[in-house]
Amino acid sequence: MTSLRVELGPSGISPSDPMAVVYEWPTEAGRSDTIRSDLGWRAAELGTPSPPSRDFLRVVTAAYIADRAARQPDLRLARTLTLTVHVEEPEVWTDDVKERLVDLLHWLTGDDWALRCVRAPEGGGTTTPALDLPIADDVCLLSGGLDSFCGALIRVQQPGTVRFLGHADTSTAVRHAQQRLQQHLAAASPPFPYVQYALRPRGEVRNRVPKTRSLLFMAMAVAAATGTGARRVLVPENGFTSINPPLEPSRGGVLTTRSTHPWTFHSFAELLDALDLGQVEVTNPHAHLTKGELVRQALGAATADIHDLAAETVSCAKINAGRPKGGNPNAQCGLCVACLVRRAAFIAAGVPDRTDYAGTGSAGPAQHVRRVRRHDTDAWRSATTAGIPEHRILGAGLWPPGTDFDAVLDLCARGLKELARVPV
Repeated sequence: MTSLRVELGPSGISPSDPMAVVYEWPTEAGRSDTIRSDLGWRAAELGTPSPPSRDFLRVVTAAYIADRAARQPDLRLARTLTLTVHVEEPEVWTDDVKERLVDLLHWLTGDDWALRCVRAPEGGGTTTPALDLPIADDVCLLSGGLDSFCGALIRVQQPGTVRFLGHADTSTAVRHAQQRLQQHLAAASPPFPYVQYALRPRGEVRNRVPKTRSLLFMAMAVAAATGTGARRVLVPENGFTSINPPLEPSRGGVLTTRSTHPWTFHSFAELLDALDLGQVEVTNPHAHLTKGELVRQALGAATADIHDLAAETVSCAKINAGRPKGGNPNAQCGLCVACLVRRAAFIAAGVPDRTDYAGTGSAGPAQHVRRVRRHDTDAWRSATTAGIPEHRILGAGLWPPGTDFDAVLDLCARGLKELARVPV
């Protein structure tokens, strides 16, 4: 069984858990021996975040660090991860609040978590905003993926001010996508601010697909919202991918990503209320749409330049699948479930897909990708041929009170109908 103890605090802390691996958050933006962060300990780069939102970001960061640093075991999926986090207001983190956070982490990762909060030393970095940040109505997450790009295109056409926020990725393809989107938004009239912040541990990465990344993304956005007076955080994602119905029985549970599942938003909102951060609404405005419907709404009347920009967004679950010799190391595979849903969305929307996919040609590298992705294509074939039983969709997770299950099943049916149109 994999286990890890992590302690997070500002640079120069006196550790309180002698068994933990200590990570020191740099007082000012930069690097410590253990963390690279574009945010200082007090996150002044986000404006003037409230202490509860700063503490929330610290706790989630500790979870993200542990998730990346602890290897996923081959035989037993559950790890035991213990966090000690230095916070400004430890009294806020009651047993009930900690249990809510631990439950949410378990829902996302399937691991066994424990959390202890201790008081951070006074001081530790400036609280003066690093930038003159205007007040915004919304903070909108923009990851470099197709859904968030579509969400951004839709949001800039709506009234009110918006600030786009991203987590700086280590992937070359994702970084390129983020840079291209940043250039596009900066060239708009009026220009829209889009900033990506790096926040990650240094050293060896033992888990390259941390399921807590989305939670870090959302916690950062909440801090930015309280720092700039925004009342809403937008997390653009199509509803079919959010529900992520298991295409076959072996893909159920935490093997299926739950980052924007309806229960995730419900649990997140309850946690914010418990932390007295309920004034910030965190929502997915496109939860009722399939990916094809979202792409049609955002790109159906778009110019060729926007279609080219859409092709540079990243959906692939694993860039450079199997590392085929002679292939493009930054090309999306085209055959993982995320890529299949992406390709289906362009087809359903009637929008040209100019994406370079590694696995859709006839050359040797493409054949290699097809071999390493055969489990994904088998799952696609099973679901599009036989369908997904309703009990498997509804039984794959938890649901918020008042969920319209007829709408859930109809959304999944529409998404599956789109998926069946992909040539594989």
